[in-house]
Amino acid sequence: MLHPLQLLRLLALSAFGAAALLHAAPAPVVPDAFLPAIAHQLATHFRTTGDLQLSLLRTWKPVPVAAEDWEMTLVAPPSSLAPQMIVHVRLTAEGRSLGEWNLPVQARLWDEALVARQPVPRDAPLTLSLFELRRHDFLRDKDAVPAGADLTGLAITRGVAAGAVLSWREVGRRTLVQRGSRVEVIAVNGALTITIKGLAMQSGALGETITVRNPESRRDFSATVTAENQARVTF
Repeated sequence: MLHPLQLLRLLALSAFGAAALLHAAPAPVVPDAFLPAIAHQLATHFRTTGDLQLSLLRTWKPVPVAAEDWEMTLVAPPSSLAPQMIVHVRLTAEGRSLGEWNLPVQARLWDEALVARQPVPRDAPLTLSLFELRRHDFLRDKDAVPAGADLTGLAITRGVAAGAVLSWREVGRRTLVQRGSRVEVIAVNGALTITIKGLAMQSGALGETITVRNPESRRDFSATVTAENQARVTF
């Protein structure tokens, strides 16, 4: 049986151990713990798609925080997303601000881009079968065409090499009517609809207005391109 003094000593040691657990050493706030949250806030602010990743461009001195529930928030976003930028952040814990910093960061916005499987010639209509998907940084190459882009009515305006990422600089609206070609024009006047033949005096893409000449009367009129070698006019 323990002597009363020994029992008191054991109780004191137990209490000291419990206190040591309750007052553990503060955990440092490190970039791996807060940069993903800042990236999420930036992606939400700029409404980006893809995976936005950040890394610091200078050494970060870890900040010790005693509270487990702390938060790093974006105070002032930059004017636009860029490969390198400054973000203003604030660290708070238990409702109290622990400091603010202007952090220089490197940003990368990863998403899938279209990459040519083989050489794609000029004027080729854009179809997904011509391309494969590759993970690409859209901040370093903002003109890259993302995999989810709507390619309806578009064509290649200059050749794309095999293995190259498709750029919006190489894409334009597909010409459906060539100047000098014969076009079928649907003429609408109220409930009356007739089809006439005409001569295209201009080239045009889908939805564009071109000048068409009536070969019989030699009179010109405007019509809207609706399909390949087809147009529509309303009187």
